[in-house]
Amino acid sequence: MADTAGVNVKAFGAKGDGIADDTQAIQKALNSISQTGGTIVIPDGVYNANITVTTSNVYITGTGTLNGSINLYGTPTSNTDRFAGTGNVKIDGITIQGGNTRNGINCRWYYGVLITSVRFINCLKAIYFEKVNKTQHCSRYTITGNQLVDCNYGLYVDYAQPDDGGTHVVGDVNFSNNMYESRTNVPGAFSNVCHIWAKGIDGLVCKGNTFFFGHTGFEKTNVYIEDFNWVIIEGNHLFEAAESAVMAVDGFNLVIANNNIAWAKKYGIYLSGVVGVIVGGNNLTWKSGEDIPSTGICIENSPYFIGNISNNNLFFPGVYAIQIKDSSFINITGNNARSQYGKNQPLFIQTPSTCASISVTSNQFTNYPGSSLSEDYYSVNPVSTNYISGNAQGFPAVPVKGVLSEEYAAFTNNAVAVDISGLTLAVFAYSKSTVVTQLTKENLSKSLPRTVVIYSYTNNLKISRQIPNVKLKGSGSYVSFPADSSMTLLVYGSQIMEISRNFSV
Repeated sequence: MADTAGVNVKAFGAKGDGIADDTQAIQKALNSISQTGGTIVIPDGVYNANITVTTSNVYITGTGTLNGSINLYGTPTSNTDRFAGTGNVKIDGITIQGGNTRNGINCRWYYGVLITSVRFINCLKAIYFEKVNKTQHCSRYTITGNQLVDCNYGLYVDYAQPDDGGTHVVGDVNFSNNMYESRTNVPGAFSNVCHIWAKGIDGLVCKGNTFFFGHTGFEKTNVYIEDFNWVIIEGNHLFEAAESAVMAVDGFNLVIANNNIAWAKKYGIYLSGVVGVIVGGNNLTWKSGEDIPSTGICIENSPYFIGNISNNNLFFPGVYAIQIKDSSFINITGNNARSQYGKNQPLFIQTPSTCASISVTSNQFTNYPGSSLSEDYYSVNPVSTNYISGNAQGFPAVPVKGVLSEEYAAFTNNAVAVDISGLTLAVFAYSKSTVVTQLTKENLSKSLPRTVVIYSYTNNLKISRQIPNVKLKGSGSYVSFPADSSMTLLVYGSQIMEISRNFSV
């Protein structure tokens, strides 16, 4: 910058009293540095002005409030080398008040822009990449450490099909460590639709942000991206989306990692028509005690997904933890999902005929209904190319009445047919004498190997030795359980075998 001390806009007649139109005064200040570049200072005050920057090497700073918009309108170039265009702009410190009618910063044909420590209030779109039908008319933006309050959109990338042979209209945007909030029942609060809405972006890093919705009735999605390439959504706090915390449609090379996602009403993460994806290490949470009909991670229309859903924690999704439809080449591994009421499913492969090579390994699905660790994971039979191994269903969702938590299952009635399908622990807590003549309803030939511990609180439990495909140690017609006793069974190879007990044969 040529003038490090800065040009104060008041030296060119700006009033900053919130009454006068200061547009011409600030524009004169900008014109004064148009040939050399320099710093424009907007001091304390309220400036009614819409200003346009058209040159390179401009720094706008100060502590004042701008009632208006800043237009970054560079010179169009004939190629996509953005370093050949208009660039090197920094905006920091000021407040931009949109008055519910204006955008904050409008952009076209600029590269190398830093926007930091700016407060955007009541803007239609805080930062708006305008609709330009050229490849990467804007690129290399760093938007960090800003506060956005009651804005309809934070970052908005508009789209028109490029007519120069390219695909994406904006490239390489880093939107990081911003605080975005929409207030509820606050005078002047503005509706909030999406925190990020971007179509046609090549290179987006969305990292370390905190996004709140404010219940104005217009909320949709925290982060919506479409027709994209090379996107990282990492380490964000994404709260209370009415549709989906992250929605990604028609794109390539996507990482969604280590985000905290809370209370999304429809989907935590929704992906459609995507290729080359990592969804890993996210915490997806719904409210305890509320039955929200939501799905944790949904993948649709992605026949070449070629990616992983791994090491995610999903607490209380109301419908499915993971849902797959018309999508293939997916590794689902190391996830931990817990149902709230035990009435939904951990994994739903909705269209097995159009899904191929889905590997499901080493997941922990807790408090879900169902019997076995194979086909009962699904509402429909899985595809033949699906691989299932090393998963665990934890404790199924049959409550122990007045004895243990709902994460255990008990023989709490006097029926002689007891079903330990899918169980790893079964607790007998019934006060009447029971002789069990059936242990399981599962198809043992399709069951994965597992151990089941039967624990009896009372001395009223007996199991018949005549049950087909069940081998119990000792002799006699049945095994009698003393009070406070247990037996360990192995489900393996189309049969159930006793391994050990803590009472005498």
